[in-house]
Amino acid sequence: MSSAPTPRSPPTPEPGQLTAAIAGHVLAGVRAAAFWAAALLPFVLLAGLATGAAEQHPVAVVGALALNVACAVVGHDHAPAW
Repeated sequence: MSSAPTPRSPPTPEPGQLTAAIAGHVLAGVRAAAFWAAALLPFVLLAGLATGAAEQHPVAVVGALALNVACAVVGHDHAPAW
């Protein structure tokens, strides 16, 4: 007489492992957003320069350039999966 194997529940991760996994996913999302922002923000800056908005709001242009640099630094390690 054979008995059916009893189903096993998946192991419960420890709280530290769960926190690390969540932090890893959040960090990957932040890196991805920063990567794409750094890639696309120069087009917004070019549009502002072409329309003359940069002359009216030079502080916004400097802020956008600083944001672009920050996004490039944060998103540097992102590797998009094509």
